[in-house]
Amino acid sequence: MDIWLLAAQLMFSGAANPSAEASASWVTGPEAMTLGSGSSTIAPLPSAPKPNLYESLDQGAYHNPGLKNNRTMAVATPATVQQAPSMDAAVNSWPRPNQVMTPNRRSSPPLDSAYLKPVTGSQLYQFRAAALAAGELYAQALPQRYLDQWQRAFMSPTHSDWQGLLTAEAETMARRQGQATLAIMVGDSLALWLPLDELPPNQLWLNQSISGETTSHMLQRLHYFADTRPQTIHIMAGINDLKNGVPEADVLDNLYQMMTRLKHQHPQAQLVVYSILPTRLRELPSDRIQRVNQRLAILSAYQGATFVDLQPTFSDSQGLLRLDLTTDGLHLSPSGYNLWQTALGGS
Repeated sequence: MDIWLLAAQLMFSGAANPSAEASASWVTGPEAMTLGSGSSTIAPLPSAPKPNLYESLDQGAYHNPGLKNNRTMAVATPATVQQAPSMDAAVNSWPRPNQVMTPNRRSSPPLDSAYLKPVTGSQLYQFRAAALAAGELYAQALPQRYLDQWQRAFMSPTHSDWQGLLTAEAETMARRQGQATLAIMVGDSLALWLPLDELPPNQLWLNQSISGETTSHMLQRLHYFADTRPQTIHIMAGINDLKNGVPEADVLDNLYQMMTRLKHQHPQAQLVVYSILPTRLRELPSDRIQRVNQRLAILSAYQGATFVDLQPTFSDSQGLLRLDLTTDGLHLSPSGYNLWQTALGGS
């Protein structure tokens, strides 16, 4: 009887099965399960293999399937006590930020740069909100001053959030404008990301643009800045309409209504209407954009607005958006904005 009791004790203590102790010895930390007051542990069941990094990321970020397919990453085998990779080796196997960067996402500047600026929609929104809360307008504020606020921005603002921000900025401008000259920009993402640090410094700028908006959206919020007194109102809109399949006649009608309402709302202001820029997207043939621009030029002249045709300088020999002026075939690169800024300064 004592022999069987001794055998049972050896079995529970692990001495009867040395391999069990060795297989469980790699389990440490909170994953280990302690049996009673003893020191024996039971290893948890192996977890399911982790998915590839590209499968775990938000699929909506990949606008270009080729980017995802061209980026591969080695799948590491489960680590053991004898084959545990170092942290340096693990880090070196991760894709670099420029490898997973989507084409239309702007690259971040160096961390030691004195010109740190927001590079995502969340960062831009938080920068503008922080500046406004401090009694400033972001066009006249330094991004470095609010670095702690906008670099921690992770939640994407909603369309309603942007509308509220633009309303508050316009109200602040109306109170603080005084006798200063004011120029207002109305548009979508192309105008939203227009750099303001190289624009004519002898006037105030109020950017009333929201990414993804169509001309129908803009028509519904022109009253946001009704109490301001602009000398110039710049309009670039229509590309999202065409991309979404809105009929050309509807796009032109909306732009005409925008000019009509703005003339009534700000009779003292000069309207500057920019041609819809070419793209490199297959669903937006250049002849369609050119056809809308030709009619837009006529409508602008009828309304007494200044029409600025950017097509000749932004198009290549095939009528597409020049490669050096775009990041993804639709949005502008720094060179593209520099070219637009030249037109803004002369309008």
